[in-house]
Amino acid sequence: LTEALPMILQGKEVRADKAKKLGLVDAVCDPASLESLAIKKAAELAEKPMKPKAKSWMRWVTEDVSFGRDFVFKKATESVEKLTGGKYPAAYEIINAVKGGLGAEPSVAFQQEAEAFVRLAKTPESSALIGLFDGITASKKNRYANATTPGALKNLENVAVLGAGLMGAGVAQVSAEKGLNVVLKDVSAGGLAKGLDYVAGNLDKKVKRRRLAAYDRNTTVSRVSGYHDEAGGGADAFKRKAQQLDVVIEAVFEDLDLKHKVFAGVAPLVKDDCVLATNTSAIPIGNVAAGVPNPERVLGMHYFSPVPQMQLLEIIPHAGTDPAAMAKAFAVGIKQGKFCIEVADVPGFYVNRCLAPMMAEVGPLFRDGVTPEQLDKAIKSMGMPVGPVTLLDEVGADVGLHVQHTMLADGSMGGRMAGADPGMLQTMVDKGWLGRKTGKGFFVYKGKKKTPNAEAVDFVSKEIKKADLGLSDEEIQDRYLSRFVNEAVTCLQEQIIKTPVDGDLGAVFGTGFLPFTGGPFRMVDQVGAQAYVDKLSRLADAHGDHFAPCQLLKDHAANGTKFYPN
Repeated sequence: LTEALPMILQGKEVRADKAKKLGLVDAVCDPASLESLAIKKAAELAEKPMKPKAKSWMRWVTEDVSFGRDFVFKKATESVEKLTGGKYPAAYEIINAVKGGLGAEPSVAFQQEAEAFVRLAKTPESSALIGLFDGITASKKNRYANATTPGALKNLENVAVLGAGLMGAGVAQVSAEKGLNVVLKDVSAGGLAKGLDYVAGNLDKKVKRRRLAAYDRNTTVSRVSGYHDEAGGGADAFKRKAQQLDVVIEAVFEDLDLKHKVFAGVAPLVKDDCVLATNTSAIPIGNVAAGVPNPERVLGMHYFSPVPQMQLLEIIPHAGTDPAAMAKAFAVGIKQGKFCIEVADVPGFYVNRCLAPMMAEVGPLFRDGVTPEQLDKAIKSMGMPVGPVTLLDEVGADVGLHVQHTMLADGSMGGRMAGADPGMLQTMVDKGWLGRKTGKGFFVYKGKKKTPNAEAVDFVSKEIKKADLGLSDEEIQDRYLSRFVNEAVTCLQEQIIKTPVDGDLGAVFGTGFLPFTGGPFRMVDQVGAQAYVDKLSRLADAHGDHFAPCQLLKDHAANGTKFYPN
């Protein structure tokens, strides 16, 4: 029971040798011996039935003794509550089904499971997660496949990553793991070494955890060829490699002149149809393309950090991007195992454009008396993976400040960035409270432990707070999340994203937006557009026009329509 519950509740996998020890399988063998062993076992069973495996004393206590069994289910329920916050009803139904089926007649146990399945199939969480799964499946198909020949995409196997920092090394890793040949290039030998060590180190961890064979680790590492710009960096070899490249992805610092310089160095070396992709998160793709020969092959491929863990990839064309280049970019992203969405070339693209107004609400909430600890707790209890205070510390106050300035300067945002407080973030930057990377932000970091930064808490209380409105968790959650949802719908209205499916995938896999809702668009469908418009209108009356519902949301409310009609 103690081994079965984690497998059932979490989908936890066990290795073959442990499966045999647990009694899940009767024998383990080399693939070449499978047929002969199967015949041998079948003959043995025909002559003599296999005896049930004797229970250990621990298994006897946890399965056959009532207090032991109750303790296991109690701990399982507590674990589920901690991990899911009660947002996923299937986990509780699983526990009840196992509890009811343990020791029962098979027919009774199967009936209980069938009834639980029917109940779950009718829940909004079920519909939302199935919709999310359908979106993931759709994202694995290249929407630009008809823009080029099938052979061009099938034979796409050589990519370059320029810049071996954490982002570039992460892109190199996920590419090599999926069978692509990778050229990883950095300006310095030291930078390249760190990038290669990052890739090898991540793969070594998988080998240590027995999730990857040493042979496969070595094969993956061998697919990454490293070069640098210093003496002895393999300039001639890089030139030869460049002639074979299908896609080049730059991952250097956010500096337009630097990106132009990087592309200027590689553009004459590659084929005319080689895609030149920038991993910028803030610079307009059109501005990057303006300084590059054959700008029609330039586009954005915005990965999220850490690249090996984050599954979303925003692919951004500029006005003149060739559809054939988009086809190659989608092919690479899909091969890397990413969920690819197309986003228009606007500041913040999609995910950061939605995050910015939501994070802008942090300042007003502080001003209205919400403490950093209270804010994080309220948002996490809603089902978000991290609270906004923790998110700021992870991203860095300097990065958050840069994003705020970028979005405040974007005239197309109208007044939707109202409430943003660059002054608060500037003070944190000036004090060196950048977050985890400097060891101090809203929290103080020592190793893996973090504790509230008393100075930052005092700063919010004395310098930012203007009143104490005694806001409830629900009021905090509504003010924070509704700004994201409204901006997401605005992005669809302005064709920054093509479909609600892209919007939901981007929100869930780019920010961790409440997966059990299926994303902001499915959430609005579930709640009802009119109900959401009413909520935003109440918030606008109380706190300002930046909460006013966008026109598309009001249209759906007026017409009684949904983003997903079927």
